Amino acid sequence: MSRIPPSRAATTAQPVPSQLRIKPDQLPSTSTVLAQCDSSLAAMSVAKVPLKPSYTIPPTSYVNPPLTPPSTSDISSSQVARVLRLFRSRQDGRPITEEPWTQIQLAPGEYEDIERRMKEDELFHAYVENKIRYDYDAHTRRITIRMPTALHERFAILVGKDIVRQLETIGVGLGKAAEFARDILDMGSTTISLVADEVRSLRSKHEPDASFRHVDAEFPGVVVEVSYSQKRKDLARLADDYLLGSDGSTRAFIGLDIEYRGSRKATVSMWRSQYNMNAEQEELRAVQTVQNEVFRNEDGSPSGNFGLRLQLKDFAHEELAENVGDQDREIIISSQQLCVYLADAERSLEGWRRSHSSRHTVRPGAVKRPRSETPPARITSDDEARYIEGEERTAKRTALGDRDHEPSSTDGSFSSQ
Repeated sequence: MSRIPPSRAATTAQPVPSQLRIKPDQLPSTSTVLAQCDSSLAAMSVAKVPLKPSYTIPPTSYVNPPLTPPSTSDISSSQVARVLRLFRSRQDGRPITEEPWTQIQLAPGEYEDIERRMKEDELFHAYVENKIRYDYDAHTRRITIRMPTALHERFAILVGKDIVRQLETIGVGLGKAAEFARDILDMGSTTISLVADEVRSLRSKHEPDASFRHVDAEFPGVVVEVSYSQKRKDLARLADDYLLGSDGSTRAFIGLDIEYRGSRKATVSMWRSQYNMNAEQEELRAVQTVQNEVFRNEDGSPSGNFGLRLQLKDFAHEELAENVGDQDREIIISSQQLCVYLADAERSLEGWRRSHSSRHTVRPGAVKRPRSETPPARITSDDEARYIEGEERTAKRTALGDRDHEPSSTDGSFSSQ
């Protein structure tokens, strides 16, 4: 029989009932202890036991739906707090991230939770809706927070202005084409709600860099996105969202890619909504008609390609554009002009401003004196006397019941001439 070492015996020895001053007949029986354990286990809440959640994706109205989102077990519920924290940091003027294209994967119900929490704070909700640009893809349950740089914002503005200018030129004339052009609205980055799934009544939310909508149309006919390395891979998916989510009302989706690392190359791509026949039925698809066509070469020179070309009929769906007449009239921004706009936008970059910008300074020896706080205006005695006199004249006229009464010089008023 092996012996336990003294050091181990000291740690494993347990006090006997006599040392605890408990009589043996006071100890509960074995059956009582087991019954208590069974009762405790039965009372435990099943909800506290971690289970691996699962869900299925009902069929959508798309022929080729996107890949199934990752299981909710891989998504942290803290994503709601993360999105709200990003929004709050923007409101406080201290953004957590400087990335222009931040995507966050959400679990089922989390986007609705984000919206509910924002609406609980009216001022916060108003700030987010008016100042922060973000997209939500209802298919993938992915929220994208946009923080476009001055380069992308400026380039989109210049391209948009050129399109507006050409539409205004067409609108000056007579006829249906001119009338149609005058009805095209520059919507900028206005929020667009698109049908994501008719079966489940899901809608996606997008805020493009530029968009143009006919006054009588629900959706824009032309959408423009200025892309960069992070956003480039999402252009085809965005084209699907706009063209199919609007049931073909959006007829042209344009991607202007201006950020190729280590190169000054810039390209234009375009997708159009088209109906195609397969073996069974007709399908509405987003078809890429222009694929990464270079408008600025790697050395910064304009390419010999056409640049950006649109037709007047692209700016509204078929029913609104069918009687335009000269609907094939083109809106063209050449490669040379796109390069001019891009060069202008590049001047807004922080590095360019530091090395080229001119800054005015205060004259030597002068100091800046801020505006002093002035006390609130006070009514002087003369002002108060005139106010009381006027009130007395008004009361007198009311008592006489004569609104056309012409006061005499004795009551201190001017006589009518």
